[in-house]
This record gives sequence, structure tokens and C-alpha cells, in this order.
Amino acid sequence: MSEINNIKTTAQSGLNSTKVGENGSRDGDKSQSVQAVTARTDTVSLTNEATQLQSIQKTLEDTPIVNSERVEALRAAIADGSYTVDAAELAQNIIDFETQL
Repeated sequence: MSEINNIKTTAQSGLNSTKVGENGSRDGDKSQSVQAVTARTDTVSLTNEATQLQSIQKTLEDTPIVNSERVEALRAAIADGSYTVDAAELAQNIIDFETQL
């Protein structure tokens, strides 16, 4: 029974003999991995669509969310009484909105 527990092939005995360095790499592989890292460079290229999307995004970021001139014009019209609401058009817009939901 004891001979079953102590079976070890010559290939298995060599598995644990390799020395591992501090960063988890084998000592022999250390210089190769450093050379591989320095020789490798990454590049990125954008498609025309991605470039256009970046341009549009930049334009949207620079555009104000609220049209200040329109807001001021409406405030002035309400303040002087010249702003009127068409009840029929408002009702139709509400109906159209509700039917889209």
C-alpha cells in the first residue's frame, strides 16, 4: 500500500525543481519577458465614423442645453401680455402625445 503513495515519474520529479522569481516568473524567462515588453508597441486607429462621432460629441458638449434667447423672448412676451395660447392646437398636441404612448 505504501508503494502506491510514493509513485513519482521522472517527468513529475522535475516539475517542482524550477525556481520561481519574486514576480512569479521563472528566473530563466525574466530576460526574455523584458525584451518582449520593450519590443512590443500598441497602436490605435479610428474609423471615419468614430472620428465623426467624436466631432459631433464635442459639438454637443459645447452647445448649451437651454436656448437662452428663446427663453428670454418668451418671458418678455408673457410679461407684456402678448403671448397667446391656441387652445385647439394645444389640445391636439396633447392628444397626439397620448396616442404615441
